[in-house]
Amino acid sequence: MTKGGRMSSIDELVQRSGTLKRELLDYARKPRLDRAFRQEIRARFGRVVVVEDEAELSNFFDWFIQQHRLHDGRTLVDLFVEAHPELPDTEREFLLGWRDVREGVFEVTGRDGPVLHTVNLIDDLPYRIRTNTDESIFDRMPPGSFIGSRIVPVHGDWLLSGTTALYPAQDRADAYSSAVRLAAEQPALVFHNPQRLAHAWALQRAQHAAFVAHFGSDEVTLGVDELDKAMRRYWDTYSGEPGTAPPTDLDWLDDAVETIGVIYDQQTGLGMYADYALAQQAFADPDLMRRRRHKETVKAYLHDDTVDPVPLQRLAARHPDNADRVLRAATGKPAFTWHEHGEQLLRKHKAGWYASSHLPRLTVLSDRLAAHIRAGLQE
Repeated sequence: MTKGGRMSSIDELVQRSGTLKRELLDYARKPRLDRAFRQEIRARFGRVVVVEDEAELSNFFDWFIQQHRLHDGRTLVDLFVEAHPELPDTEREFLLGWRDVREGVFEVTGRDGPVLHTVNLIDDLPYRIRTNTDESIFDRMPPGSFIGSRIVPVHGDWLLSGTTALYPAQDRADAYSSAVRLAAEQPALVFHNPQRLAHAWALQRAQHAAFVAHFGSDEVTLGVDELDKAMRRYWDTYSGEPGTAPPTDLDWLDDAVETIGVIYDQQTGLGMYADYALAQQAFADPDLMRRRRHKETVKAYLHDDTVDPVPLQRLAARHPDNADRVLRAATGKPAFTWHEHGEQLLRKHKAGWYASSHLPRLTVLSDRLAAHIRAGLQE
């Protein structure tokens, strides 16, 4: 088919998908992509790659070709499509749609020939799912059963991608647990549902207002030994049910940490930052960057991709005359200026955060998943 031709049949695209994926996997093995591949597979499985679960490895390859973003922000799908201008327009559109992969645990509600009717436990939306293998595989997925899978769009329907896990109806609890775990690991999956997204924003605004009313500001610095009691009081006040607040997770803190910055930003949500007092002191007096702990704290805020950019953004805005000196000491770049280079630096080290920063930090689960969690806590 020549460039610009149309493949009008969804069945033809589904049939063609297997060949396209094999070509894409071959493209991913090119030497120019070897470094990125090695970095990601080591990050996922460790320096010595030992994978006991073939399904996990298959889904890693699926993620790498569809979702991994290179240093310039493009995916392998983008590169492949650019390298093959001869592809028909419909195939190009189909492939680029793979970047919008959905992942979930889907309850099977019915079947119509080659189409499996499902509802995703994570976002509570319906999905019509197809397969590029023998459709008799759907015989193993009767109504009431569940499948854990990745799916990609194909002309309004969805196509199984990667490896699929099957849950018989009697394993409903296991399916629910998998959905809860996946939603916790990837909260963005919940927000494909616009109602869930709107609900999360509303909750975040309400919690922010309650935080400001309780502490007098949207930012507070606490000693480690004060943190749990202070946060329990806040949650008790917010919920109106004293004594019901869960304990504050302190397992992530190093023993040497003395203070915690607690920031409830209206847009980015609730965050906690180790040794925030040291970072505050460094920005107030850049000469303190000569001290090891102050310098290490600021560098950790910058380089640790699990720390969002909010504290650095706030401190730089609060101390605009000192930000350059602090970040020059942290980066070792004497020509660095926050105004010229700050945003670029944060995007380099916090790429994952910027990719999802438009979403609430709260995760709003469906009623049935919330009930599943409550039942587990009561056992």
